[in-house]
Amino acid sequence: MLPPLCRPRFLILAALLLGLAGMPAGPDPVEAQETTIRDFTLPLPLFKADSAWNQRADTAAVLPESETQILILYRTLLGDRTGLMPPGYGLDDPWPYMDVNCDHYAVPIFRAGSAMAPVELIDYQGSPGGVTDKFILNPDGTIDIPSPDGAVRPSGPEGTEADGHLILFNPATGLMYDLWQATTARNGDGTSQGGGQVGPVIHSAGAADYFSADGSGANPPGYFSATATGAPLIAGLITPEDIESGVIAHALACAVPGLRNTNTDDPYAPFPWDIYYPASLTEGDFYNTNPLSLAAGQRLRLKETLVGEDGLPLDETALAPITRMFLQALRIYGLYLRDNAGGFTFYAEDVHTAPLNLPLEEVNRLSGREPGSSLEAGRTPWQLLMETLNLNLELIPLAVGWEGDGHDPSKATITAANFEVISPAGQPAQ
Repeated sequence: MLPPLCRPRFLILAALLLGLAGMPAGPDPVEAQETTIRDFTLPLPLFKADSAWNQRADTAAVLPESETQILILYRTLLGDRTGLMPPGYGLDDPWPYMDVNCDHYAVPIFRAGSAMAPVELIDYQGSPGGVTDKFILNPDGTIDIPSPDGAVRPSGPEGTEADGHLILFNPATGLMYDLWQATTARNGDGTSQGGGQVGPVIHSAGAADYFSADGSGANPPGYFSATATGAPLIAGLITPEDIESGVIAHALACAVPGLRNTNTDDPYAPFPWDIYYPASLTEGDFYNTNPLSLAAGQRLRLKETLVGEDGLPLDETALAPITRMFLQALRIYGLYLRDNAGGFTFYAEDVHTAPLNLPLEEVNRLSGREPGSSLEAGRTPWQLLMETLNLNLELIPLAVGWEGDGHDPSKATITAANFEVISPAGQPAQ
């Protein structure tokens, strides 16, 4: 079982809010990695040089509505449900801090095989899935995707409450297939056992898409994918290759509770003004109807001077080097809102596949540990770094100002914010 720092608190809260109490623990990461560890290197940079994910954000203009949009998100993270749909959706406990998914709800990456195989389009609840016209539907309603080159494990937690994300990446061509709610194990009656299951065959998926590592990192308007906004799973992902290079030189993908969707009559037909490039669609199940809330594809940037939860300037030199690397990326490249989640969350490669090829002494340095520290049993270098990052991020709130217990989060004000909303990304040249 992974330590709690790799299973962020807000995701457990979100699961409870969605009726998913009693989440089973994931498998031991070391055992899983014996069969699913990635054995190839991702190319850097991913996507075109002028892709939204590679555009610098440090000189972008701050939007006039930035303070209002940050305030709405701040209140939502404190427990305000105003504007959230469906009724009752939202956080029970205030948690206005960042977290990075590195196990449950993270993104595992596997090598794609050379042969193609049919995959049924059905999600974990047994509902028919779908694809865009990128795919050709077979007469039986399946689509063809690469067979995995070995065992794969859709993201956990174990069971049907998982996102079941995975990427099949072909390192020779740069083509990647993204899946949501992928099934590698079925019950006797043919129903899916959900995410977190290791298996050699992908039987079905609730959604599928594919992208090129040399492409724009975005879909045409209106297209959906394995994410709620139509973006590639790998876009904005923190990978071992980033850390090995010494810098995260791209924007990060982020999710928040309730992306904006103001079409209350039909949220599955969102208005164009609720979607910003590089998103191509937005959330239709869990969303925010407030016209000033943050929308899919909007871009945020970390401010130069940070404050802690006490409102005083934060000494960043006391943070681990891995955390400072993360913060630098948020200042230079910013973040894009890519999905809906139970908190203010970012994405890293799943600990079950991430191969961090650094000496232990460098891992110790990045995590701020004493030289000569050993790696504890049942822990991987990637897990250690992500746990350190998550622990440090509990010191950096989105904003400060709320007085806490007994005070209405819908009336919270901000005395200082650590983020600002900036001008949208430009579309790359064709």
